[in-house]
Amino acid sequence: MAQSDVFHALLIFGSTFVLEDFAVLGAALLVVNSMISLPWAAGSSFAGIWLGDLGLYWLASYYGRSVFDRRWFKKLLGKKIDLSRSEAWFQNHGSAAIVFSRAVPGTRLPTYLAAGLLKVPAIRFLTITAAACAAWVAVLFWLSYHAGMMVISEFRMFRSEAGKLAACMVLAAVFAWTLRKLLKKVCFARITRWEFWPPAVFYIPVAIKYVLLAIRYRSLSLPTLANPGMHAGGLIGESKFDTLADLAHTHSSLLAETHLVRYHSADQQFAQVSRIREAHGLEYPLVLKPDVGQRGYGFKLVRSDDDVRSYIKQFSLDVLIQRYVPGPYEVGIFYYRFPQDRTGKIFAITEKVFPLVTGDGLHTLEELIRADPRAALVAETYLQRFASEKAKILAEGESFKLVEAGNHCQGAIFLDGGQLFSEALEKRIDEISQSVADFFVGRFDIRYSSEEALREGRDFQIIELNGASSEATNIYDPRNSLWNAYLTLFRQWEIVFAIANENRKRGLRTMSVRTILEKFSQYRRQTALHPVSD
Repeated sequence: MAQSDVFHALLIFGSTFVLEDFAVLGAALLVVNSMISLPWAAGSSFAGIWLGDLGLYWLASYYGRSVFDRRWFKKLLGKKIDLSRSEAWFQNHGSAAIVFSRAVPGTRLPTYLAAGLLKVPAIRFLTITAAACAAWVAVLFWLSYHAGMMVISEFRMFRSEAGKLAACMVLAAVFAWTLRKLLKKVCFARITRWEFWPPAVFYIPVAIKYVLLAIRYRSLSLPTLANPGMHAGGLIGESKFDTLADLAHTHSSLLAETHLVRYHSADQQFAQVSRIREAHGLEYPLVLKPDVGQRGYGFKLVRSDDDVRSYIKQFSLDVLIQRYVPGPYEVGIFYYRFPQDRTGKIFAITEKVFPLVTGDGLHTLEELIRADPRAALVAETYLQRFASEKAKILAEGESFKLVEAGNHCQGAIFLDGGQLFSEALEKRIDEISQSVADFFVGRFDIRYSSEEALREGRDFQIIELNGASSEATNIYDPRNSLWNAYLTLFRQWEIVFAIANENRKRGLRTMSVRTILEKFSQYRRQTALHPVSD
C-alpha cells in the first residue's frame, strides 16, 4: 500500500503542473476507490498546486516582464498573456485578486505573474496562496469524493488497477470540464468587487468578531440592550412605526408623515389606506413598506389605487404608508452615544446615489442595463424589478431611474459622505436622538434637497430610524478597501456591545438567544412574501 501511495502521489503531483483541477478531482476519485490514502492524495495535490504558484511568482519576480515577450515563452503557453488587467486589480484589490483567481478560469496565470512583477512581498504571497490552495483543494475533494461515492459501483466493473485508474481519469476530466464551464459563467467582475459578495460570504469575519465580543462580554444576546427603548434593541423584529412615533412627539416636522395600516384582510387594509389618504390629504405617489423589515425588502412606490391593491394582495402583513419625499438626495447617518455621556457622535455618513441609464433610441432597457459596467453586476435585481419594461426602447437622452429604495442590496450606490459632516449637523442629530427614549445607537435614513442646508442641520426629512442591526453603510463605497470595511464594522459592533453592557449594568435583562433565533426565522419566512422592491 505504501508503494501504491507513493506512485499515485507522484502521478497526482506531476499532473497538477499540467491540469490542476483535473489532478485534484482525479485524486479524490482514487481515494474513493481505495487506490491511495487521503493524506497522500490531498498532500500531493496541495504540494503540486502550491509549488506551481510559487514557480510563477518566482519567474516573474526574478526575470521580469522581458521573459513574457520572448517568442519561445509565448509558444510554450500557446497564448498571449495580458498582464495589464491583473496589474490594475492589484492596485485596488491586492490580496482579493490572488484569492479569487484561484477559482476563476483564465485568471490564475496572469494574476500570479503580476504578483511577481509588482514585487508583492514573498511572505504575503506565500501565506495567501497557501490558504487559497488549501481551501480550493478541500472544495474540489469534497465535490469529487461525494460524486465518486454515488457512482462507485460502476468502478467495480474494472478488475485491474489500470482500468480503475483510466476510469478515474475519464470521470475527473468530465468533472473538470463541467466545473470550468460553470465557473466561466460566474461574473469575475462581481467576484472582485467585494461589495457584491453574497452576505453569507461577506459577513463571515463579522460573525467571528461578534462571537469574540459575545465571549468577552459573556452574552450572545447582549446587543438587544443597545437601545432599551426599541424592541430587541433594534437587532431584529422592531416596528418601524413605533420608532418613528417616538420621534414624532418632539420632531414631527422632521419626519416623513407615516401611518401604520394593520392587516386583517386585503379589503380591510385597502379601505384603511383609502381612509388615511382622504383624512390626511395624501396624494400619489406614496411609499408602502413593511412595518417590520430590513435591507429595503418590500419597499414600493405606489402611484394609484391599483398599485395599492396589488401590493396588499402580495404582502398580507402590517404595512406603513408614508408620504413620498422626493429628495432628490438621501444619506444614512450612523450615530452613537454612550449612556454615561452627555453628547453623542456621528460615526459615519453614507451618501446614497440612485443610478440611471440613458436611452439612445436604439437599445432596450435590458441592453442598456447589461452594457453599463456597474448596473450589469446587479442586472438580475433591476430586470426583476422592471420585468414588464425591459424590452422598452428608451428615446435618445431619456433617463430611467433604476432604484427608488436607498438600499445597497436593491441596487443603490453607496459612497462615503464624510464631506457632508459638520458640527452643526452632528449637534442636530444628537438633539434628535436624545429626544427618543433610551436610544443610543443606530442609523437615520434622511432625504434632503440641499447639501448646504444639511450641513447646517436643517431642511431634511427622516424616513427611517434603525437600531442595533443597522450598518455604517459608507463601507460599500467602491473606493473603500475590504480591510477598511471590516475595520469599520468591527468598530461598530464594539460600540454596540459596549453600549449594551453599560445598559446591562443598569439592571436591564437581555432577550434570550432562543427568542432571537425564532424572530430571525419568522423574519426569513416573511421576507419570502415581500413584493419586488422599487
